[in-house]
Amino acid sequence: MKANIYKIFAVFVIGIVFGLLPLIFPHQLPLNTVQHILLVIFAMAAASWLCEPIPVYATSLVIMGALTLIISDSSITPIRNHIIETNGGELLSYKGILNSFSSPIIILFLGGFALAIGSSKYKLDVTLAKILLKPFGSGPRRVMLGVMTITGCFAMFMSNTATAVMMLAMMTPVLSSIDKNDRGIKAMVLAIPFAANIGGIATPIGTPPNAIALAYLTGENTISFGQWVMHALPIALICIVATWIVLNLVFPFKEKKIEVTIKSEFNKDWRTLTVYATFIVTILLWMTEKWHGVNSYVVALIPIIAFTTTGVMKAADIKTMNWDVIWLIAGGIALGDALSKTGLASVLAHVIDYSQLNIFMIIVSVCTIGWLISNFISNTATANLMIPIIFAVLSTIDKTTMGNFTISSIVMAAALAMSFGMTLPISTPPNSLAYATGLIKNRDMMLGGGIVSVMCLSINILALYLFL
Repeated sequence: MKANIYKIFAVFVIGIVFGLLPLIFPHQLPLNTVQHILLVIFAMAAASWLCEPIPVYATSLVIMGALTLIISDSSITPIRNHIIETNGGELLSYKGILNSFSSPIIILFLGGFALAIGSSKYKLDVTLAKILLKPFGSGPRRVMLGVMTITGCFAMFMSNTATAVMMLAMMTPVLSSIDKNDRGIKAMVLAIPFAANIGGIATPIGTPPNAIALAYLTGENTISFGQWVMHALPIALICIVATWIVLNLVFPFKEKKIEVTIKSEFNKDWRTLTVYATFIVTILLWMTEKWHGVNSYVVALIPIIAFTTTGVMKAADIKTMNWDVIWLIAGGIALGDALSKTGLASVLAHVIDYSQLNIFMIIVSVCTIGWLISNFISNTATANLMIPIIFAVLSTIDKTTMGNFTISSIVMAAALAMSFGMTLPISTPPNSLAYATGLIKNRDMMLGGGIVSVMCLSINILALYLFL
């Protein structure tokens, strides 16, 4: 309780400090009243996501409450009148803020959650794991590569947390059969969260930062589901193989053979077949958007409709969806929209003179900063804070100086970089789950995760530079 009080106090202190900055540096931060208030909200949100005096999803709800009550057209009357009378900036639309809950990005994630629930409930995940792991044999290094491949594949369409839970549970008998003095057991444990984090980058629904990035990539900057996969999937595959090599070098196996037993049966009842068919149809439609013209957000309705109307997904299953993630994303979208519409994102983007940097240095800067922050707070919170500012920075750059790079490709690279922040147990939920097994120590994750995350960040930037 005391710790939370200190954290709350720290959040308010940070809010006060940032509130004083425009008064101390009026030329560097020329803000109107609405922007000034939003800067304080933004700073306190960042501090709250970092310190977590309250749950991260609760911070998102506080953000939406603060925006509507203080700087919207439905804010508290004295505050609203003061802003209007002093020409303190344009008030936000309260409908626009609340519409964040109905963003197409939310529907995309709900579709992904529906697929995850259906595949888990009807054992599609376990069946696939059994089938896909069989060709890798019994050599520990090959088994680990198989586990990482399967984990990465599942993380493309399920949350990386759910994927890590499932794979760690399935691998428990395998882990218990390995000698505790064999350093290879550390590699096997770390392989699962790292592959889950990496696999999530491959699709727009794999991890929340991808969805947050897509929320800004509209109009001429739009990226389709298929385009995202075409760019991110090769990066994910290269990173998984590279991670496998690193883990084998850092934590080599002594044992020459391990037994993997996964019990599952292929069910043929109509509901199971419905799950399989819906999964295949949804993925195919997502991948072929440019041919049929139905965008990925609309396609995401298919599994929701199919599973609820056939009874595959019942009311109890709907309650198990990751609504905390939905609230977190909605709050991030609302904050990002506010930063953009009030012009504060543009002001913050110009605090640093990016005109002195070439485009490649800008890319390295935004990716590295995003990666660094996401090692200490959730990658979703990092994306909520960073992507609006990154987008504002890029929007002000002369396109003739960008060469082959585009705003969409750079924002996408920054989003991927945030998913590579996995150095510490607190960096991502999959990391925490692996640490909770008790089979690895903090220094093991820092060593393996430090090397792997820097390597993946470098591969991401290099891929953007070489292939665009």
